[in-house]
Amino acid sequence: MNDAKSDPPPHIAGYDISRRLGRGGMADVYLAMQTSLSRPVAIKVLAVERTLTDAVDAQGRPQGEDFEETVTRFEREARTIARLDHPHIVSIFDVGRTDDGRLYYVMPYLPNGDLSTRDLREDEAAIVAIVRALCRALGYAHTLGVVHRDVKPENVLFDKLDRPLLADFGIALATHQSARVTREGSTMGSSGYMSPEQARGHAIDGRADLYSLGVVTYEMLCGDLPFHGPDALAVALAHVEQPVPRLRSARRHWQEFIDRAMAKSPAERFQTAAQMEAALDVIAAQLGDAPAAAYATKPMAAVNAPQRDSRSFAGIVAGVVLGLGGAVLIGYGLTRLRHTHETVPSLALDPSATAQNSAGTTTSLQTTQAPPATGDAATSEQPARTDVAGVPAQPTTAQQGSAQRPAADGSDTAKPEPPAAPRLSDLAPGTRLRDRGGPELAFVPALFSRSGQREDIGHPFALARYEVTRGEYAAFARATGRDAAKCREPKSPLSVLRKLSWREPGFEQNDSHPAVCVSWADANAYAQWLGARTHARYRLPSRTEWVHATRWNAASLGICAQGDLADDKRALFSRGQATACSDGFAYTAPVGQFKPNQIGIHDLVGNVSEWMRDCKVAARTGKNDDSACPERLFSGSSWRDSPTDQRIDVVDDAGVDVGYTTIGFRVLREFDGDKIPPIVK
Repeated sequence: MNDAKSDPPPHIAGYDISRRLGRGGMADVYLAMQTSLSRPVAIKVLAVERTLTDAVDAQGRPQGEDFEETVTRFEREARTIARLDHPHIVSIFDVGRTDDGRLYYVMPYLPNGDLSTRDLREDEAAIVAIVRALCRALGYAHTLGVVHRDVKPENVLFDKLDRPLLADFGIALATHQSARVTREGSTMGSSGYMSPEQARGHAIDGRADLYSLGVVTYEMLCGDLPFHGPDALAVALAHVEQPVPRLRSARRHWQEFIDRAMAKSPAERFQTAAQMEAALDVIAAQLGDAPAAAYATKPMAAVNAPQRDSRSFAGIVAGVVLGLGGAVLIGYGLTRLRHTHETVPSLALDPSATAQNSAGTTTSLQTTQAPPATGDAATSEQPARTDVAGVPAQPTTAQQGSAQRPAADGSDTAKPEPPAAPRLSDLAPGTRLRDRGGPELAFVPALFSRSGQREDIGHPFALARYEVTRGEYAAFARATGRDAAKCREPKSPLSVLRKLSWREPGFEQNDSHPAVCVSWADANAYAQWLGARTHARYRLPSRTEWVHATRWNAASLGICAQGDLADDKRALFSRGQATACSDGFAYTAPVGQFKPNQIGIHDLVGNVSEWMRDCKVAARTGKNDDSACPERLFSGSSWRDSPTDQRIDVVDDAGVDVGYTTIGFRVLREFDGDKIPPIVK
C-alpha cells in the first residue's frame, strides 16, 4: 500500500480536493471545495486497498464476503446519515463514485475539532449541555430504529457555532438490516466505551448507546476513562466485570446519573434518551442552569489535554469523521461478574468533627447556636458556627459583604460592598480547595489545639484529600513518557523475579485505586509535573506535616472504619495480632471508600503507606541534603497491616528508585503568601 502522503487524491467531478485530512479503518477523508457553491466540504472515500481479499475477478476487482460486507456497510452509513435530519447529527450533502469507481459521500467541513481535544472537567454546565444535545441526537436516531454503536468523543464534532454534532454511523445498526452485514456474535465498537452486552456480542438496542454516552460523560467529568487494560479485550472485560467507579466528592452529585447510565444490565439503565435527558435537569438545577440551556450559547476553547494512546491520526484536522477507527472483534463467554464490596460500617463520629461520608455528603456534627439577636440585627444575622478544632469560624463571605453603602449617583438606593477575597486567615480547618487541573485539597492550619493538645508547626498547607490514584498517575506517565520503576513486595525476596509495576502490581486494581509500585523518584516527579500543570507549588509532604494532618483523626470512629487494613484473607501477613477488619478488600481499595478524618482527608489510615519528602540521613542527623539522598521515608499503615499495627507514629525508609506494592503517595500544596486556590463549594 502506498504511503498516505504520496497517495494521489481521487478525482470527483464538481469538487476541488486539496488534501487528505485523515485515514480511518476503511476510508479516507479529504478536504475539498464544492465548486458549484464555493463552500468547503469533507469527502469520505472508501479505501479499496484496505478492504482487498485474496479473491479477485478477471478484471482484478476485489471479490469475497469481507469486501462485499465493507462496501455494504459504507453504503448503509451514507443512507443512514441521509435519513437522520437533526441539528445535532452530521448531515450529508452528496453521494456517488469517484472516477475510478470508489464510493464516497460528502459532509460539511467542521473545523472546530472533536470532543476528545477538550478538557471540560471544570465546566459542568458545558458537560450538561453537550450530554443534553447528544441525548436528543440519539433519541431521534433511536425513534428511527438506528443504534449508533460507537458513541465516543472522537465522534462528537463541533460546527462553526461550536454546537456538538454526532458523527460516524459507519457501524450503526438498523433494526431492519440484513444479518449478513452484522453477524450474530460479532462485536463492533470501541472497547473503551462499549456496553457489557455489546462486549459479549449479544443483541443490543438504544440502551447500549446510552451506556456509551454515560462513559463519555464520566470521561468529561474526570478527564480519563473509567476502565483500562493492556488490550481491547481486557478493557471490554472490565466493562462487564468491574463496578462503576466512584466520582470524587466534588462531582458526587453526578454519581447517581453515572451509575444508572453505566448499569451492567440494560434493564437498570435509562430506558430512553428522553429519560436520560430528564435526569440532567436535576444536575442542571444544582448548577443553577436552565434545564434547556443550548450549548451553542456557551462556546468553549479547545485545550491541549493529554491524549489517550488509542487516539491516533496525529496531525489530523480534528472535526472530520474518521472511518470505523476503534472497531474491535471480541468473542468470548462470561459466566459471572466479580463483586466488590464498597460499604463500610456506619459508626458514630466524634461529636466535634465535620466529615464527609462515602456518598460525598458533608455532615456538620456540631453547631453552636448564637444567642438570639435583638433589634434590627435579629432579621439579618446568621447563627455562629464552631469549626472542627473548637475555634469560632470566620464569618461567611456573604456576611462580610452585607454592609451597605450609598449609591455612586447620590441616590438613596443602597448598594452592597463587594465581598472581600478570602484569605488564609479566613479558612477553617478542612476547607476544600482546588487549583484548575489539580486534586481536591483540604486546608490544614498550622495550629492544632483541642482537649489539652496543642501543636503549631509554623505554617499552614493544603493536603490532597485522596492518595494519587492509578488513573491520575497513568495520565502523568502518558504525558511525560516516564518508564515504570522496578517494584517489590515487602518481605518477599522472590518478588524480584516477578515483573511487577504500577500497571501490574500483582493484584487487581482499577483507576480509582491508589497508585502503588511507584518509587519515591516517580512520586516526586509527579508532584513537579502537577506544579507545572497548575502553576502552583506542589510537593510531597514532610513527615512533620503528614503527622500534623493526622492530629484530626477521630479515635471514636474505630480503626477499621478509617481505612483498608488486613482482612482475614491477608491475616498471615500481619506483623501484629491477627485482628482483621474484614472490610471486603483483600488488597487496595478505591480511594475515599472509608471515613475521612475530621478535616475531610481520606486514607491516612490503611490502603497504602505514603512517601514523605524527608531524607533518611536528614531524619537521623538533622542535616538535610536533598541532592544526595539514596533513601527516603514513608509513613502510614497499608492494606497488609493489622489494625493493631498502627504506623502513624512509626516511620520507615526505602530506596528512591524502587517502588513497593504497599507504598503510594499524596501531594501537598504550599501557599504563596496569603493567596489561596479556589474554594470548592
